[in-house]
Amino acid sequence: MEVVGEIEGQLKIYSDGSVLRLPHPTIPVSSNFTDGVASKDAIINPETGVWVRIFRPENACGKLPVLIHFHGGGFAVVSSAWVEFHTYLHALCKTAGILIVAVDYRLAPEHRLPAAYDDCTEAVEWVAKHAAEPAESPEEWLSPSIVDFSRCFLAGESAGANIVYHVALRVAELDVSPLMVKGVIAIHPFFGSEEMAESEKRAEMVKAVQLWKSIWSIALPVGSTRDHPFCNPAVSPLKPGLKLPPVLVAVGGKDELHERGVMFYEYLKSWGKEAELMEDENGVHGYHVMFPEYEGTPRFIHYISGFVNNR
Repeated sequence: MEVVGEIEGQLKIYSDGSVLRLPHPTIPVSSNFTDGVASKDAIINPETGVWVRIFRPENACGKLPVLIHFHGGGFAVVSSAWVEFHTYLHALCKTAGILIVAVDYRLAPEHRLPAAYDDCTEAVEWVAKHAAEPAESPEEWLSPSIVDFSRCFLAGESAGANIVYHVALRVAELDVSPLMVKGVIAIHPFFGSEEMAESEKRAEMVKAVQLWKSIWSIALPVGSTRDHPFCNPAVSPLKPGLKLPPVLVAVGGKDELHERGVMFYEYLKSWGKEAELMEDENGVHGYHVMFPEYEGTPRFIHYISGFVNNR
């Protein structure tokens, strides 16, 4: 069998359609508070296997805002249980004093888009059910006595930021009351198009652009180009009157996707949507997850904490 697609060090796709995901260190949950945070896993759909990892802060005053998180990984790899993501979400939970529900959605290429959008929308509805009525299998940490469902936020990085945007568009047209999405956090968003952005034409970008093409080839519906609305938001005008919550777009100055992130921010502004751009001039792609020791990471976590707690 030949390798016909690859995310280096993480995933190989073979000519017979089989997929190999390489093992990666994970962190188990602990329902006992450890360093100010407890965590637990819950399955939200036994048929699809979609599950969530919930983080709860120990020292918090009053009801907690809830942040629903969609991890990055090119739609094809990563889990909220990975060491890097668990560590980041633990730190954000502790600093911001919020409840975090991190969604492990189905992955491409076995489950191409819109599977991830479907799963993450379902996760929002699952959280909302705990506010509207007693759920069939209630999760005690999502009790209305603990969570302030009028202060919900959607957040994700890279492919997760792409998911955040598309889920936010869907939720804006759904009745998930009394759950209220008060803000959207798109971190280093992963978008593209058939036409290359100016930065993508540079010689040093060849390897990155090829990787992005490979990712989109296994994530988009079969036969689609990178001008599909899932990849290129500019080809799908926003519906008039669509009430999109305020969007925080976070970019890194040394991220190969920096220009795409700024383009996304400008696209939102061009449609009259409330958007804010946060930039770390020295930040690389996913620095807040992959490099906790980088000086910008705690600064970023405090910024996100402020965005949530001031709404």
